[in-house]
Amino acid sequence: MAAAQSPSWQIIAARKQKDIYDAIPSAWIVDKSLLVGHNSTGLPKKCPHIMSKEELFITESRAVDILSRIRARKWTSHQVTLAFCKRAALAHQATNCLALVMFDSALEEAKKLDAYMKKHGKPIGPLHGLPISVKEHIYLANTPATSGLISWADAPSPHDALICKIFRQAGAVFHVKTTNPQTLMALETHSNLFGRTSNPFNTSLTSGGSSGGESALVAMRGSPLGIGTDIGGSIRGPSGFCGGWGLKASVARIPHSGLSGLHAGMENIIGCVGPMANSLADLRLFCSVALAKEPWDEEPSLIDIPWRNTTAADLPKRLRIGVMFNDGAVLPHPPITRALRHTVDKLRAAGHEIVEWNPQHHASLLSWINKAYFLDGGDEYKSTLLQESDPPVPIIQWLLDSEATTRHTIEETWALNSTRDKLRTAFSLQWKEAGVDALLCPVNASCASAHDESKYWGYTAVFNATDLPGVVFPVTEVRETDTWEEGAVPVQGEKDAMYRKFWDEGGAGKYKDAPVNLQLVGKRLREERLLAVAEVVEGCLKEDKQSVQKVRNPVQKEEMVQSRL
Repeated sequence: MAAAQSPSWQIIAARKQKDIYDAIPSAWIVDKSLLVGHNSTGLPKKCPHIMSKEELFITESRAVDILSRIRARKWTSHQVTLAFCKRAALAHQATNCLALVMFDSALEEAKKLDAYMKKHGKPIGPLHGLPISVKEHIYLANTPATSGLISWADAPSPHDALICKIFRQAGAVFHVKTTNPQTLMALETHSNLFGRTSNPFNTSLTSGGSSGGESALVAMRGSPLGIGTDIGGSIRGPSGFCGGWGLKASVARIPHSGLSGLHAGMENIIGCVGPMANSLADLRLFCSVALAKEPWDEEPSLIDIPWRNTTAADLPKRLRIGVMFNDGAVLPHPPITRALRHTVDKLRAAGHEIVEWNPQHHASLLSWINKAYFLDGGDEYKSTLLQESDPPVPIIQWLLDSEATTRHTIEETWALNSTRDKLRTAFSLQWKEAGVDALLCPVNASCASAHDESKYWGYTAVFNATDLPGVVFPVTEVRETDTWEEGAVPVQGEKDAMYRKFWDEGGAGKYKDAPVNLQLVGKRLREERLLAVAEVVEGCLKEDKQSVQKVRNPVQKEEMVQSRL
């Protein structure tokens, strides 16, 4: 008797994608006419039959303020969770950002938390009743962790990742898992298994990768706090593309055990787990809760450093900020240069000192990390992504065809590690000599790339190579008047020519409504101080931030209870 033939990858993908929609209540499915247009961020406000004004207000609140209201018994966990489930359902229909829907279990958990609050008169933990979304490849008990691979379509998480375990014990409610790209190794989110995730501000653009489902969901306010990962810019790039806040810590700070991925056991370069949110306060919330349980006792690779509540008030009145307008390889697109100059002007006006950063080590660091990603020559990727079972999507095929995927011998790997350490030392000495409190720079050469055009990660991956923390934050948005500055530097190479062509093909119109974020980088293991500097920068941009926030969040109500976080 012949063996039963395995289903085709198309059938597996169709089933997976159908399961997501089948888990969304039919009452929350919108008419296709509401999805017409390039900007989907206004969709929830067009659906009063799905979301009440109160639910809109809940979902547009900061996580710290939601927790304050739950503690004060102004909102219930069930009320909050229901609101975010509805908005996540709308976000998925607009951007294809969800990999797993857990609405039923989330609402049941929320009821249990409400019963606990009623019985004991206090929350179960610091995240009591807060919905939190999880990037798909992060282990969450009884859920798949596929890394966007057809062959892992039903691969179960053996247990909670440590970060999820800590947050679950703190009272978090997990309502969805979000999409990541095929193999994870892309700055946009596209796989055969889940399809393509789009940017809610402009669906012809990518939401970034590899945490692109999280960035789209958080931007659509379908989650108040998301858990992402970053090995080359996968938190910072997506957060930047979608106008959010995202933090990549140094490797040994935040628990990062319990992830699926093809390069398990790789230690030359290690990925990080971190927060994706819509406010600085929520990044601090994530880190403080993650470290309060002393996770180094369960994950020995972490360093025993409790979270320190450093704020702007603890910093010198006059900061010294390095600024990098151009990394010497790819010139950022015009809106990014404008955002940098505007932020520098605001900092100077506030009395801070600005010094220009020389990217003298950046090319060498980027060359190093590109090799470190594929020490096996990409063989594990190539043997997994077969044409008949899971053909590489275009951006992954481009990556596998690149010169970086060269096999290294053990001796060559040792030499590569030695090069890494020398480059890190040289970079640290340059930082010490410059005497800067932080480095201000682009997140990417593009504010948000068009689909299949995310082909440069030099502005983020360099700081994975140096293991320095980086935070991204919103500054402005693309304007019709954005164009290259007069006297722009000559083309610096093949990648630069490619990115200039990307812009010139459509100019500002191609990137209409795209957010423009910047990145701040700090000293290794000094995440608290970096966020304090970000607080200073945010304060200098406060008037602009308020005007942008009014556009993004027009629902007005009584002022929220402010958290000390």
